[in-house]
Amino acid sequence: MSHKPGLKRDLAAERAARKAATQQARLVPQGLPTARPDQLMPSPENGRKELHKIDELANTLRTDGMNTAMTVIPPDIFIELYPRHKEAVEARVAEGVLFVVHHGHRRLAAAVKAGLTEVPILVRRDVPSLRIAAIQENLQRMGLNPIEEAEEFQGALDEVDDTGKRLSQRELSKRVGCSQTYVSHRVALLRLIPSLQQAVIDHWLKEQQLLEVPERDSDANARLLLPVRDAAVTYSRLSVDMQEAFVRGELSPAQATTVSKLPTDQQAIPAAGNESDCAAIASAGPETPAPLPEPRASEPQASTVSTSTNQHQTHASAPRLRQPTSNTPTKSATAPTPTAASAPAVRAVEEPRGVIVVRSVEDLALNILELLTEVEVEQLKEHLSY
Repeated sequence: MSHKPGLKRDLAAERAARKAATQQARLVPQGLPTARPDQLMPSPENGRKELHKIDELANTLRTDGMNTAMTVIPPDIFIELYPRHKEAVEARVAEGVLFVVHHGHRRLAAAVKAGLTEVPILVRRDVPSLRIAAIQENLQRMGLNPIEEAEEFQGALDEVDDTGKRLSQRELSKRVGCSQTYVSHRVALLRLIPSLQQAVIDHWLKEQQLLEVPERDSDANARLLLPVRDAAVTYSRLSVDMQEAFVRGELSPAQATTVSKLPTDQQAIPAAGNESDCAAIASAGPETPAPLPEPRASEPQASTVSTSTNQHQTHASAPRLRQPTSNTPTKSATAPTPTAASAPAVRAVEEPRGVIVVRSVEDLALNILELLTEVEVEQLKEHLSY
């Protein structure tokens, strides 16, 4: 009796194995030697004691693979340079280790977490000083400045895949291994005028210790430095005229914060008489509390509740309530209904979280990230997914 082709063969398992092999080959650059992650050991001389953002990098490796080969050293050469680690290295060699990692410890940890079966390597045999080479590699790794990152992010968001779909900021952040806020802040920098973009670059250069800024400088010749978050959250929301006014010194930082909350067609330099009002809006404190509204006629008048410390701790998760000041008239629970001549009872109202001026979906997202905590943002995401 003839057998049918494929009899007793698990064709589905074979197809899955071929697909997995093809996927692994796609994740590894072609033409470079490779090794299994378990054939590599971290260098005992690695200066980086703690590896950060391994989960984010592992997610990137699962989708896009490892684009940069790890530099590795044969164990015998490593032992010649650092004989004090001979026992530890030889023990790992007995377990199957073929190379000691020189550059790429974070990539190795992420590759193990991502489940990669092969990683690209670059074998180096002539290393005068591992420690100096590691210092050179870290110090000479010059990253993109915030504006260059913004242009790269925007270019990636504008790309269209084979299905005609563009990446969202959330999808892009997962692909590159950063937060969505990081992407949105960088993209917002593209709305700045060139002089403010240069101020962001100068601030970044100063943080990288690549730009010397005198501690004491005259106001006329002072270099404008602008942190990324301030530039993205406040100054990118200003109109071009208001940004230019800020560069000229006609708009103070406090005024810029207030004006940025208005629609661009309503933004203007505050008049001299309104400067105090702007300052009050920008830095309102508990010393000048806003007057509480009187209860409407259709609403029952509630007696004032005195909140004790224990009650406040019990209801810490409840909405924040504005409490009456010591000058606010109160009445006891047994007091008669007040007459027209007496002061009306004060009803506890929720503390406003802020006013959001919606000009675009991106501005709405940035405002929400400012006003809400991380827990509240996650709760909002759950509601929006319904």
